[in-house]
Parts: sequence; C-alpha cells; structure tokens
Amino acid sequence: MLVGLIGYGAIGKFLAEWLERNGFEIAAILDVRGEHEKMVRGIDEFLQREMDVAVEAASQQAVKDYAEKILKAGIDLIVLSTGAFADRDFLSRVREVCRKTGRRVYIASGAIGGLDAIFSASELIEEIVLTTRKNWRQFGRKGVIFEGSASEAAQKFPKNLNVAATLSIASGKDVKVRLVADEVEENIHEILVRGEFGEMEIRVRNRPMRENPKTSYLAALSVTRILRNLKEGLVV
Repeated sequence: MLVGLIGYGAIGKFLAEWLERNGFEIAAILDVRGEHEKMVRGIDEFLQREMDVAVEAASQQAVKDYAEKILKAGIDLIVLSTGAFADRDFLSRVREVCRKTGRRVYIASGAIGGLDAIFSASELIEEIVLTTRKNWRQFGRKGVIFEGSASEAAQKFPKNLNVAATLSIASGKDVKVRLVADEVEENIHEILVRGEFGEMEIRVRNRPMRENPKTSYLAALSVTRILRNLKEGLVV
C-alpha cells in the first residue's frame, strides 16, 4: 500500500518509521522543513505521486488547505487535526466532495478512545460532556479555564479543539466542553455520554511522545490502526 504523509514532525516521523517497518511504502512526505528521500515541498508535487491514501499529521490549517484537493485527486485521506471540521462550512464542503468523488475521509480517534461506541449510540445520545485536564503551568493558574459548547471552544481555544471536534462528528452533537488547569503531568480526557441507550464514561490519560511533549502517543497509534484496517481488510 502506498501512503503519503503530510507533516514531518513528531507524529510524521513516527509514522514514516512505522510504515517502513510494517510493509507499507511511503509515496511522498509533504513538509516545508525536514529532510527525507521522499520529501516534497508543495501540494502539486505531492499529488503527482501515486498513492492509495494520504495521512494528515500537520495542522488544522493543512487540513483546510489540502483536504479538498486530495479528495478531488482520487485519494482517500486520514485526518488527525479534526479541529478543522469545527468550521461547519468547511465540513459541509468536504462531505460534498466525498459524495461526488466517492473518496473517503477517515477520522482518526486521536488522543481518545470509545468512538466506535459513541458513534453506535449517536442517534440516542442526549448529552455528551468532555472534560480535559492539562498542566496548570500552560495557563498560569489552576481551575476551570473554559466551560461551554464545542462551537464556543473553537473560537477561544482552536489549538485544543481536536478531541471536541472528533466527539462532535462521532456523536452528531455539540459537545459540552470543560478545560481544567490541574496538578497533572499528562493530558487527561474524561468523556461522559448519556442517552436512551444508557451511560458511558471514558477516561484516557495520555503519555506524551518523547520527541514532542505536546503530542500524545495514542494519537500517532490511532493512525496505524486505520492503516492496518485498510491493508488487512479485517476492520476492527
């Protein structure tokens, strides 16, 4: 399977090594920095390479800049920076391009788990609450930094939006978000889901990648799960 990578930071480098170890072929890596034999500097050159799927591991802006072009080129796309889809107009455009081209966007679960159960129960969900706890030193104080809807969080904390956006897509609801500055060394995500189906509580304590303490190891691993499913055919 031929895979293109967008972004060559901590996750991109991890994925490049993982792909080579697991029988995949790297078609191209798109980044303005870094060195690799498959590196390209622009989207046009990237799309000239034959590939089965592209993986975004760069930024929300990269998703907005490249997603539609990649899909229109007949390439499926795996997205990590799902906060880009907090822009409802952009999300609608991407869905329309998928419908017209028959291509797919795979939403990586990123730094959380339980998306399969949340998506299964989505029609019966009445409330979904995300509480994210981060080290208080990032904010200079302890306590609740933000409490409101995911759409409100998109305006105030766009860089912290990926998890909330992923939950909104899976549940079809505007997630309630609490951002708490706490005495923690690792980011913690607590998800509470209620509805006619019952109740779910999901808690994930993320271990950061050594190469970038702001990036969760689980986020990188969530991409490898999708790639394994695509290659092996047995989808979990």
